[in-house]
Amino acid sequence: MNLFSQVWTVTLLNLQGLPQRLRPSLVMIVGVAGAVAATLSLLALSAGLRSMALGDIDPARAMVLSGGASGEFTSDLSPADVAVIAQAPGIRRDASGARMVQAEPVILVDATRKSSGGTDSINLRGTGPEGLAMDKAFHLISGRMYRPGADELIVGKKAESEYADLTPDSHVSLRGVEWTIVGDFSDGGGLGETEMLADAPTELSALSRTSYQTVFAELEKPGAFARFNDALSTNPQLSVVARPYQAYVAGQVQQLTGVLNFVAYLVGAVMAAGAIFAALNTLYSAVDARRREIATLRAIGFGGFAVLASVVGEAVALAIPGAILGALLAWVVFNGHQAEVAGVPYDLAVSPGLLVFGLISALAVALIGAVLPGIRAARLPVAAALRAT
Repeated sequence: MNLFSQVWTVTLLNLQGLPQRLRPSLVMIVGVAGAVAATLSLLALSAGLRSMALGDIDPARAMVLSGGASGEFTSDLSPADVAVIAQAPGIRRDASGARMVQAEPVILVDATRKSSGGTDSINLRGTGPEGLAMDKAFHLISGRMYRPGADELIVGKKAESEYADLTPDSHVSLRGVEWTIVGDFSDGGGLGETEMLADAPTELSALSRTSYQTVFAELEKPGAFARFNDALSTNPQLSVVARPYQAYVAGQVQQLTGVLNFVAYLVGAVMAAGAIFAALNTLYSAVDARRREIATLRAIGFGGFAVLASVVGEAVALAIPGAILGALLAWVVFNGHQAEVAGVPYDLAVSPGLLVFGLISALAVALIGAVLPGIRAARLPVAAALRAT
């Protein structure tokens, strides 16, 4: 009998005996399921945050901040800066020939949380037709758009759900100015849904501001960024920094997602260690229960590798349902449920990639847990085992 046939026969015999070892087998399945569920649940925090932040950002979209600015709130761009930026090469024109450029003021304003009654800060962002046209995921849910020149705004659906008095037809006082909320919007689940939008010139006038924080530009294609950036960085009239918007957002959330991932992997490693010990206990018990069977197989010519492979096969056979159970639990309990990190509400995401990671992790636990019991089974003294039985 060739090696493959030996492995297949011994593994099949091993799996047929699982009902007689049901209790220790369930211990391993539950251990693997717990490790997978805990790890995926925590990784869903960072996956959801990254998915929400990046959303459906067009790779051809670029942003410009003032030189030395680490983010929008430390940036300061004058109308003269905006005018020069708008003439840079590589910017796409719409059907009417207008350049797709939008300068946006971003101002932090206070809002009251529904859950705690406490005060928190959210963005009041000024924008315009070009800015809204660049955001392909933007969609007005109800009400109407704000009117230029009027103290009106629209609110993102996540901000509306988290904060009090931000529903359409409500009035809210922001920085001493009374604003009317005339509509609410979605943004494909993205970060924009945590903000309020108003007409950019109206916001500047109402809040006595003269400068913008960001200039967004939609480029002709993603490859046009180098030409766009070179024109800005070599212009003596400007001191600005341009970045692809996707890269900027990814950088903003990287530190936070890194912390969340570290915690997830740490907890997952602890849970995986417990699952490995459960696997060791289960598989050592299986080897002891099969001493006579293993010795008989070895006596009639089956090799040690086939015996070792049968132990690995049992471990994998128990790890797979554990991984499926843990992944299903994480998906049912956490996927799509809302969480909040650093004051930003978003939906948890147990993505297909995480489900695959959970399965791979479970198989790794099974293989690690099967090594020592498998070696023990392969080295079982045949004569001594037959005499003992």
